[in-house]
Amino acid sequence: MDEIKKRATIKDIAEYTGFSIATVSRVLNKKGLFYSDKTFEKIQKAIKEMDYHPDAIARGLKTQKTFNIAFLEPWISDFYSEVFSGVQDAANKAGYSVANFSSNYSTEQENRIINTILSNRIDGIIISSAILDKQNLVKIREQKVPVVAIEKIVNDSLISCITIKNREISKSAIEYLINLGHKKIGFISEPLDIGNLRNRFIGYKEALSDNGLTLDETIVFIDNAFKGQRYLAYYDFTKKNLEKIKSCTALFITSDEAALAVMKALSDAGINIPDDISIVGFDGLDMSKYLIPSITTIVQPRYEMGFKAMELLLDLIDGKDAPSIEFKAELLIGGSTAKPKKNV
Repeated sequence: MDEIKKRATIKDIAEYTGFSIATVSRVLNKKGLFYSDKTFEKIQKAIKEMDYHPDAIARGLKTQKTFNIAFLEPWISDFYSEVFSGVQDAANKAGYSVANFSSNYSTEQENRIINTILSNRIDGIIISSAILDKQNLVKIREQKVPVVAIEKIVNDSLISCITIKNREISKSAIEYLINLGHKKIGFISEPLDIGNLRNRFIGYKEALSDNGLTLDETIVFIDNAFKGQRYLAYYDFTKKNLEKIKSCTALFITSDEAALAVMKALSDAGINIPDDISIVGFDGLDMSKYLIPSITTIVQPRYEMGFKAMELLLDLIDGKDAPSIEFKAELLIGGSTAKPKKNV
């Protein structure tokens, strides 16, 4: 029988390289500057050659950390997968593992997940949830677990948030349509109490008002049927409300996935984009570039938001301040917008 390979220890690396255990430990924990680049490279090479992996239990006992964090998203989508990639890369860099949870747009499930997370030893939580329940935040804070929220404005100065300037960038998108000559611009969205959608609607209204246009409630399409849905609900809604939607020369839609479904429904009804109706989406998902026509969309720096959220969480875990951050979003012009061909 083959001999079971013995797990390498810090002591083994020290003996192998000729350095002290203290020096090897400093290199492993990336602390202190009391070693040269040559020493660092030699120890790192030994770590790789000896296939060294830190003992998580021993490491946790020494540091009083588990080196595990939880990431909660409302549903699995391209947007949240890119946010999660940023979180995971920053976590890997710091030696942390990330457990991913999805509430599937259910408040009850989110509550169960929060309770499960809090019943286990974790060092912190990143919540990227469109349906964030304030009571859950209170629960988390009562247990003194560091938390960072992504794309959800929380009226609590003690909660660090990562977001974008939703109102300002939405206003810019509508002004872009107005400058093209559009006057009848519809708005399609999930309920406004979800995530930062209310700020997007405020930006839409402000752009109309600042440019002398009256808000037309008949072309504001906010429906509970969209809640937690991706494509089918938007497709069916567009087909059922085609006459009202056709009266618009442009539509501002608060996600690229929703925009894709609306564009498909319009195309199936023989409506050309952008000749008959211009479309502006939101999120800047990669798929928006490859559609025909490509979607004019607001690009959120999804990966960077996740990466920074993890960095903020690490600061909180280490007892440092972690102020909220607003990222800059950009309007990316695609083929789905053009000057209107009809006067309304």
